Amino acid sequence: MFNWLNISMTRKISSLSFILLSFLFVVIFYSAYQSQRIYKEMHEVAEIDVPLSEVMADIEMLQLKQHLLMESIRQQGDAFFANKSMQAKSVKGFDEFSDQLAAQLDKSTEILHTGLGFGSVRIKLLDHKALIEQINLLHQHRMSFDRLVDDFLEQDKQGFSTSWQILEQQDKDLDAQADEMLRKIDQLTMNVSATVESQERHFVIMNAILGVSAFGIGTYLTLYIIITFRKRIWSLRGQIESLHRSIVIEHDNTSLSYKGLDELDELETDLKALVGQFSKEMSNRHKVETQLIELATRDKLTGTFNRHKWDEQIKDELALANRGHHFSLILLDVDHFKKINDGFGHDVGDNVLKLLVNTLRKRLRETDVLFRIGGEEFAILLRDTNLKDAGVLAEQLRKKIDLLNENGMPPFTISLGVTDYQDFDDQTRIVKRADILLYEAKGAGRNRVVVG
Repeated sequence: MFNWLNISMTRKISSLSFILLSFLFVVIFYSAYQSQRIYKEMHEVAEIDVPLSEVMADIEMLQLKQHLLMESIRQQGDAFFANKSMQAKSVKGFDEFSDQLAAQLDKSTEILHTGLGFGSVRIKLLDHKALIEQINLLHQHRMSFDRLVDDFLEQDKQGFSTSWQILEQQDKDLDAQADEMLRKIDQLTMNVSATVESQERHFVIMNAILGVSAFGIGTYLTLYIIITFRKRIWSLRGQIESLHRSIVIEHDNTSLSYKGLDELDELETDLKALVGQFSKEMSNRHKVETQLIELATRDKLTGTFNRHKWDEQIKDELALANRGHHFSLILLDVDHFKKINDGFGHDVGDNVLKLLVNTLRKRLRETDVLFRIGGEEFAILLRDTNLKDAGVLAEQLRKKIDLLNENGMPPFTISLGVTDYQDFDDQTRIVKRADILLYEAKGAGRNRVVVG
């Protein structure tokens, strides 16, 4: 217990949250389990006990009709055998009673067997089995009663009193058996209903206990988080104030004393002020870093990427090409550039390089990358471009430079070597292949494109 009080706030909140979630899980699991159980019990009531109750009502109606029939025969006495119409009506009544009673008993047996076979019966299983035995016994009494009815109808008026007494006694026994079966059905349905009601009460009580426990843990966790949170917020605000004072300029006496809507609002404002101060301090550094990156990767004269960026970029393109991305490479340089420098001066030579770069950029795509890798030598990386298209582009660039006519600028031409990525290429192989093609263009008279 004492060790738990000394652990971090995160671990305390995590442990309390775990306990709370465990309680909630138990509540959910128990609710689902009990709901399923009650559902099955209600299903038993709907599939078994309700149909049995309907059978009870039908059998009671049959008993009433049977009583009326027996009473009418008893009142006729010896005259019963002389009344053919009464005999026919009685035979029909006995047959209907026997058939309908048999149908109701068979229906009851089917309901119980189906419930037992498919597992619908979960409550008072032994009582359901005993009820089946009671129904079978009633079936036997019904068949005995049918035989006695046949014997009675074969008698004449001299044997009325004897056979009638036997038949009447059998009818009473049958009636008693039916009443016993109905009593058991009624008792069984009442027991099932009581069990279901008990389960529902137990379910409500347990859910209430678990819910109250979860509420108590949740309340404690909430209060603990609020109190601890407020303490940590004030501690953080104090540290932010100290940090703010340490980085502000000496003549700035700004203090973080904002009073907001709540602790989070105040902390947010303090953090914004601190971040703003950091932004001021970091802005100059960011500018310097940007300038350094530009100096490190850009050619100062032409604004193209320099040799350092070229070495970095060609490695990345080769790595992508090894994973399925294709690219082509153009190496070019200005023909007789030394003569331009010697004849017109280095300033003109620099302007020629600038004009060359501006002209090339107008034709290149945004995805194409231009590098200055030597004095008058340039490289162009053409992403997702095959060798044929790269050759067409190189020829267009050559013609565009050849047709330039700028005032104050001497005419000049370029030679180009074009190749593309091939399997197992590395930086040395692909650059050497493009360089050889460039020199072939120069050797063939310059102002040419050689593709290979």
